[in-house]
Amino acid sequence: MPKRILFYFIGFVLLASLAYYGFSRWKDSREKVDLWSLVPENAAFVVETNNHTALVEHLKETGLWENFSMLPFAQRFEDNLAWLDSVAPGNQRLARFLDKKNILTSVHVVGKSDIDFVYYVPVKSVGEHRFLRTLTENVNKSGFFKEDSRDYQGFLLTNIKNTQLGSSFTYFSYHNNIILSPSPVLVEEIVRRINRDNPTSLAAEFKTTNYLNQPGVFANVFVNYRALPEVLGLFVQEDLMPQVRYLASFCRNGMLELKLERDKLFLNGFSNPENLKDSFYARLQPARAQPVQVKEYLPSRTAMLFHFGVEEVARLRDKTKVKEVANAPLVDSLAHTFRKEVALAYLEAYNINSSPEKIVFARMEDPKRTLNLLKQLQAKSTSGSTNALTEQYGSYTLQLLHVPELPSQLFGNLFAGFEQSYVVQVDNYLVFASEMATLRSLLDDISTESVWGKSVAQKAFLEETLQEGNFSVFLNTVNAWYILSRYMQDESREDLLQNANLIKRFNQVSLQFSKVEQQYYTSFLLRRQERTSGPDKDGFEEELVLEFKNRLTSRPFAIQNAIDRSREVAVQDSSHVLHNVTASDKEGWTDTLSSAIRGTIQQLEVGPEKKLRYAFATFNRIYAVDNEGNDLENFPFNVSDSLQLQRLSVFDYEKNGNYRLLVDDELGNLYMYDIRGNGIVGWQPRRMDYRLASAPQHLRVGGRDVILVLLENGYVYALNREGETLPGFPFSLRSPVTSDAVARLGADLRKSEVTVVTRYGEVVVFNLQGRVLRRQQLLRPSKRAMFDLVPENSGKSFIIVRQDQGKVAVFDQDMKEIFEKRYVTSAPKLVQYFHFGGDNKIYAITETGPQKTYLYDAEANIIGKRSLESSQPVTIYYNEASNNYTLYKVFRRELKKVSFRLE
Repeated sequence: MPKRILFYFIGFVLLASLAYYGFSRWKDSREKVDLWSLVPENAAFVVETNNHTALVEHLKETGLWENFSMLPFAQRFEDNLAWLDSVAPGNQRLARFLDKKNILTSVHVVGKSDIDFVYYVPVKSVGEHRFLRTLTENVNKSGFFKEDSRDYQGFLLTNIKNTQLGSSFTYFSYHNNIILSPSPVLVEEIVRRINRDNPTSLAAEFKTTNYLNQPGVFANVFVNYRALPEVLGLFVQEDLMPQVRYLASFCRNGMLELKLERDKLFLNGFSNPENLKDSFYARLQPARAQPVQVKEYLPSRTAMLFHFGVEEVARLRDKTKVKEVANAPLVDSLAHTFRKEVALAYLEAYNINSSPEKIVFARMEDPKRTLNLLKQLQAKSTSGSTNALTEQYGSYTLQLLHVPELPSQLFGNLFAGFEQSYVVQVDNYLVFASEMATLRSLLDDISTESVWGKSVAQKAFLEETLQEGNFSVFLNTVNAWYILSRYMQDESREDLLQNANLIKRFNQVSLQFSKVEQQYYTSFLLRRQERTSGPDKDGFEEELVLEFKNRLTSRPFAIQNAIDRSREVAVQDSSHVLHNVTASDKEGWTDTLSSAIRGTIQQLEVGPEKKLRYAFATFNRIYAVDNEGNDLENFPFNVSDSLQLQRLSVFDYEKNGNYRLLVDDELGNLYMYDIRGNGIVGWQPRRMDYRLASAPQHLRVGGRDVILVLLENGYVYALNREGETLPGFPFSLRSPVTSDAVARLGADLRKSEVTVVTRYGEVVVFNLQGRVLRRQQLLRPSKRAMFDLVPENSGKSFIIVRQDQGKVAVFDQDMKEIFEKRYVTSAPKLVQYFHFGGDNKIYAITETGPQKTYLYDAEANIIGKRSLESSQPVTIYYNEASNNYTLYKVFRRELKKVSFRLE
């Protein structure tokens, strides 16, 4: 009996122990886990979603998914899902298992060169457990996968390798959650984190924040700004990382909501400031946010903008270095005169090898006081030993400051890179640039309203951004393409090129922070420029056909309307009548001339009202007419009947309307006149011994005027206003030249570079001291191959064209071949290059024999899938608002206006 009782007692204890063990395991499995507490602290981003299917569908609607799915890591993920789905049991497919549950995805930098992901997936029901068990069994049976397991600190880690793709992932189960990642290192880190008691959630400061409860929100996105530099460091060159780390120290973390609309991605929410010592926030300590008023002066060709909206701009300075600079008290006083707004703009570059132009805009509280302090600083810096260099450019005064790195002294290290500073006052802004030419170009953009504040596309973008901010970054990925390429690490540049379509397609990007109480409202916008209705892609639509009595003999000359400055054209017929065609497709003024126009039509702003007038040359006359075709006073100028003028060039040295009209004849003689017809001393004529290869160019460098002249025999001249040859000139390129030169102006003659290409394909770069800096020979397949340099419509960039027995090859500024095409005839082709910013590039090639014009886009695809009948070079205008192009062409007696668009 006692033995039986003892046996029953032992059995009861065993059953109780098993029951308690089973209950404990059941209780542990039912214990709810905060998945956020499992995420390692080095996560750069964490994305929480609760509707996988809806997110993918909306990504597809925006067009992002099409490009995102082409990325290598996304393709690998999709491929693995497809393989797993193929062995999933019954109709319980994997996508169905993943849908309608809160899933976390954390993004990490692994090692020094990789990004990897961890997925945290809840298992919510018995049915889902059964699905996973069956899926695991099917994986074991499948020949597509190889599975092995190992114990790590008390957890069973399972590794599954796809034998077909060579990829693998590791997972383990924890309290009804599956944690998996392609990186076993990250999985092990999570296990170690679990084994610590009560790990703190990475997003503990946003515990009560859940945007998923709001309509139209597809994800919560946690941003760890402290880890952000590690992500950017995978792509950006090391010398830029100090600035990246500094800017990233504005905030420490943030929680943002993800919203998607067609062609737009929004991330909005709140970020917490970074309170660490020496952080960007600690230095700036911004109060009230400020509007981006500088948009009225930012050129449309801006690629990247850093905007700081802060009451005291001087806070941007490094206080430890303030006292170290020369004339520190004066610099300090000057820095405190700038208030509310300072911006650093990087302008579009035209090749990967050139540094982008930079412009600083600083808003002055009291312009008179600022300029007075600036004058004092200039005087102390030069000690009277150097004369101040100033230049009058229209109503603006440009000045060189002899204070190295002045912007960085005033606004901090982010504004470094100005060995010398040229400044100009534009309303309440003091504008800094490292080159005088950059300021001139900026003032031209402001004059022609080619600025953000007047751009339809940019205004539409800015309306969707925060109207006030403390710190903002704006990026146009198309304009910034060469800048991104230049500062990318070599190993990342290939990825950049492979994903060019995605990056350029959503070209408008903004990241902004605006103070709200103790946090910063944060807005990230990724936007594709709006497309309005118009001609179908790759299709031509005729908008106008005008037939004249006589055959048209000139190209459609691009001009602006004298009244409203709308874009129109003028054409000349075989009876030498010049016809104006307005932007509203009506015939305007006409003018009967003595002979054919030579060169192009130039436009002048005449009188105090700056009314537009038209100037051009025929074989022996110089004309200037008003908007009704009437000759201006003193015109036309009659030159000798024995002369055969080649072209007219118009110079306005100081942008004050004091024009100089320069013509060259077939013998290489140069004649210069003022606007009243008086001959200029030294130019009656200025003999050049050989015919000119292209129109003379006026260059303004360091307050000096230089007239650059290329001769067909390869000699290069640089002349001053009086026609005198500058030291170092002339010199010979050693080969003939028949095309233009393109100049990149520097601080002085030595730093100003000019690029030309000889007929035999040698690219020569020289400075304005007459010194050849570089020579590079392009491939010349045969002795018949000839080369020309073709500037684009604004003259800021160029292409090089090689023609060889019916084949035309086009090279970019880095001497890389863009495309090569073969045509019907071997006769020389007329090649034009139009660049309207970013990837808005069009190459027009006209065959003079068959009278056909072919248009190609930036990727060398033929536009319209056909040629156009055309006997002359074409004129193309770009409408930024509608993303449409308007082309004018002539053929026989017809002028046609054609519209088309590119995607």
